[in-house]
Amino acid sequence: MLHAENITAKGRHAPLIQRTSLDVAPGELLLLQASGQLTRTALALVLTGRMKPESGSITWNEDSSRKNLRRHASIVDAPELNEMEKHMRVRDYVSEMLSYMPHPFLQRPHSGRWLEENGLADLNNLWDEQLTGEQRIRLMTALARHNSGADLLVFDTPSRHTHYSVTWIPRLLELAQDEEHPRAVIAVVPHVSDKWYGPVAIEGDPQGGRGPDIADEEEGGRHRQPAEDPLPPTRMLSLEELFDLEAAAEEIEPEGDDADQTAENEN
Repeated sequence: MLHAENITAKGRHAPLIQRTSLDVAPGELLLLQASGQLTRTALALVLTGRMKPESGSITWNEDSSRKNLRRHASIVDAPELNEMEKHMRVRDYVSEMLSYMPHPFLQRPHSGRWLEENGLADLNNLWDEQLTGEQRIRLMTALARHNSGADLLVFDTPSRHTHYSVTWIPRLLELAQDEEHPRAVIAVVPHVSDKWYGPVAIEGDPQGGRGPDIADEEEGGRHRQPAEDPLPPTRMLSLEELFDLEAAAEEIEPEGDDADQTAENEN
């Protein structure tokens, strides 16, 4: 389990991360709302042990060692960090990403074979700018799934690739709830859809965000659990309980700079 308490970070001229607290366990997808791409990438770096927070504490399974956190955590698709570059073909990007992942000696898969085995052969020869948002999400989640050493995945702004949260939320939740390898998954985003009923944290909120929004049959509505009142570990909520798929498919959400502006206007 990842536990972050009152973490902050300073930029060159201004604070990058205001006091933020959160908890996420294997099997869970947490949406972490933060305005500004620099802040979102800084959060991804801090939460995976790649950057030391100015203050606060982070533990993975009650171990506060950043080395231990780095060993178990991976950043996925961070802009200007490990996203696919404009001059690359998919096969070359896949080859580079696979080279960073643990494999048995001399058994790293060939990128073309890997793409075929993961149902992505149609992407092999495409350039970065030719990928649709849905194709990019498929590629990033498949690469994340292949990283057997990562128990914590932090996706940096997956919403920038597609207008629809219905395109990426189900795939990230599937990663988290993988029966063979449950993972703690965080998506750092500028805006949280009101169709998402799962755990939420907000940059600048030291209280730890909000727990899942649970349907209450007796009251005929939903009840947002406080973060300090988590679900019993034996219960894993389904996609249908956590996300209103039908409504989300009909709702276009802001992306890119527009999303940042929307988040700033709402805060």
